[in-house]
Amino acid sequence: MITKLTTLTADQQNRLMTIWLQGNLDAHPFVAATYWHQMAPLVATQLGAATLYVATTEHQIVGFAGLDDTYIAGIFVDSAYRHQGFGHALLTRLQTDYRQLTLSVYPQNQRAVAFYQQHGFTLGEQAVDPDTGVLDQEMHWQR
Repeated sequence: MITKLTTLTADQQNRLMTIWLQGNLDAHPFVAATYWHQMAPLVATQLGAATLYVATTEHQIVGFAGLDDTYIAGIFVDSAYRHQGFGHALLTRLQTDYRQLTLSVYPQNQRAVAFYQQHGFTLGEQAVDPDTGVLDQEMHWQR
């Protein structure tokens, strides 16, 4: 089930942060792990201001998408629930609720690039992420 959160409890925030950190560590071995650990306090603060959609099963959050306006800051799924359609369900819901979406992805994360392309996203500009020193790829989708 995909739900748009209207309020974020401390327990929900902790669960999202656990999923966020593990997802980044798993998907980005080419970025120093210390970077993600250092970013965690900032991301925890940003979650409160983001538009959040959560994927749940048996009343447990197993994944989420965070947006800033129409920019997808990330889609993350708990490692025990990956490849079961939760990421697809989250992105499909976003594409239902929004007319256009943008995001940034590291091209080295080929699974993510392929996932977004399968959902109709096209490649945009590339630039080096000044925080990580890794090439970053814009992607765009429009109905």
